[in-house]
Amino acid sequence: MRKFLYLILLIGVCTAPLSAQDRIINRYGLDLVRIKGGYKLLDEAKIVSHQIFDLEKAPADMFEPYYQSRCFLKDDDFHQCETVEVVYKKYPSYELKLALDLPRNREGKKLPFIVWIHGGGWHTGNFGAHSLQSRFLAGNGIAGVRISYSLLTQGAVFADTWQDIQDALKYVCEHAEEYSLDPQRFGFAGHSAGGHLAAYAAMRTPGTKLLISLNGIYDLVNTVPDYVPSSRHNEYFNLASTESRAECSPVTFVHSGAPYCLLTFTGGDTLVDKAQVKTFTRALREKGVKYDLIYKDWYSHNGFNGTDLFEPMVMKMLVTAQRYL
Repeated sequence: MRKFLYLILLIGVCTAPLSAQDRIINRYGLDLVRIKGGYKLLDEAKIVSHQIFDLEKAPADMFEPYYQSRCFLKDDDFHQCETVEVVYKKYPSYELKLALDLPRNREGKKLPFIVWIHGGGWHTGNFGAHSLQSRFLAGNGIAGVRISYSLLTQGAVFADTWQDIQDALKYVCEHAEEYSLDPQRFGFAGHSAGGHLAAYAAMRTPGTKLLISLNGIYDLVNTVPDYVPSSRHNEYFNLASTESRAECSPVTFVHSGAPYCLLTFTGGDTLVDKAQVKTFTRALREKGVKYDLIYKDWYSHNGFNGTDLFEPMVMKMLVTAQRYL
């Protein structure tokens, strides 16, 4: 009987889905799969069919496993702050938390801050995202507010999420003195769906000084099949309505008084169509809004978060925040 149970357990272990640690990625953050004699890209079919990039021109290390190590930042650089978690809003079936990353030496100061909004396709994720970026900046005088918000898997629609973001900012401003924050000096930041939400908040919130958006989505009116948003977001955004699509699009609300924008996009992004950032930057130029677009060939959707781009990007975030907040 014991042998039988052991065999069942062993089978269960062997057939378990691959975890994040089992993933094989290349230098550019793209997933690899083993083939006879080497590796191939997991998303090769989409990369070819959607002409995301030319595989024949890809660098040789595109097909080699990569094991990232930091070049100049140390673990201690992310621990020069204090983190406080609070519940800022309650729903009947769940509650929303935010985490404040605060410099240890803040007595008598009024600190600028960034509201960090996580990605996850509007249906997953939590305020643990962007922890490294937020804590690094906090250790260098830019406080971080990492928020959770209502997800479509919790029955939310976009209007609920947008209200949560406003309520999170309201909570922080009402407790600004307690946390040594300056309610007049803030910005928004996020990646992917979080980039969409951060851009939306930055365009619509008076007093915003800065937007940092990594591979965000900006125009829901002009979307492309096989990229986000998809059919799973029909109810969340009411995609059947062109008016609703426009109302949920950051590009709709670009104005001449919009904050400085630090934007990124990567040439190996298989989730967000490259036209998204082009549309947004065109609207910024038309309104005379200053921005910086950092583009990198080959890198994945998550390239600025999980590859050798992370360190230079977090330093760019810090310098930009120090300048504009």
